[in-house]
Amino acid sequence: MAGDVPPASGPRGGRMSVLPPETARRFLPSVDRLETAMRAARRSLDRGDLEGALREDDIAIHLKPEYDAAWLLRGHIFRKDGNIPGAIEAFAHALKINGESQEGWLGLASSLHAVGRYPEEVEAYDRLLQIQPRSLEAWIDKGAALHDIGDYRGAIACYDKVLAMRPEHAPAWSNKGAALLRLGDDAGAARSFDEALQLDPDFFDAMANRVLLCRKLKRHGETVLWADRALRVREAPWLWYVKGQAHLGLGESTLAMKAFERALALDPKSKEAKAGLRK
Repeated sequence: MAGDVPPASGPRGGRMSVLPPETARRFLPSVDRLETAMRAARRSLDRGDLEGALREDDIAIHLKPEYDAAWLLRGHIFRKDGNIPGAIEAFAHALKINGESQEGWLGLASSLHAVGRYPEEVEAYDRLLQIQPRSLEAWIDKGAALHDIGDYRGAIACYDKVLAMRPEHAPAWSNKGAALLRLGDDAGAARSFDEALQLDPDFFDAMANRVLLCRKLKRHGETVLWADRALRVREAPWLWYVKGQAHLGLGESTLAMKAFERALALDPKSKEAKAGLRK
């Protein structure tokens, strides 16, 4: 590229000369075209034109085959398009070029997660944490991956790392509570959910986890209350189903039927909601 070419020395007395026009033409258009292609690819991706984004990214990679930014962008394009194998390959290639890219490791890990390759996802976070040990995103996402493979104690250790660096991190408190709930520590789970909701009273995940805790403890009234709070933030078929079950536990069959009907309206294939309506 033009910016990378040092000024040439003249043959007499160190006199400096500029690149001849034909040499300048070999460098400058490719640099300009590379930057133009990358900008166009990002704009296309932002507006959802994945075909256009990939076309421009192809141009960028043709101009500079070992350009990690172009391979990262390719990974994001494939990820958004649902081509997860292509995304994994693109992020892996970017990391061969620049093994210290946080964006690359997070992109690779996210893509591995999408196809259920959780142990490899954990390995990707470990590689990133060797480079950036204070990456909150890597710690909390690693915890979620460990949760997915049933390593709840390992997940809690990750969330504790996050909370040691940022005690006000509501998602870490909620996720820790979910892991404690899996381990049967209902009191610890309740404390964690309370911490999350004190920090963010409208945090959907923490409220949804509270619903699951109350259901486990067969506190039907509290289950309904927390489900109502969560549903005001975001509707989810499973929440309506759990709310319906709690109404049945309270002997409120009419309210239960309405909850099951709403669950079916959101998810017509819900076997649980259909079964609830038959009760």
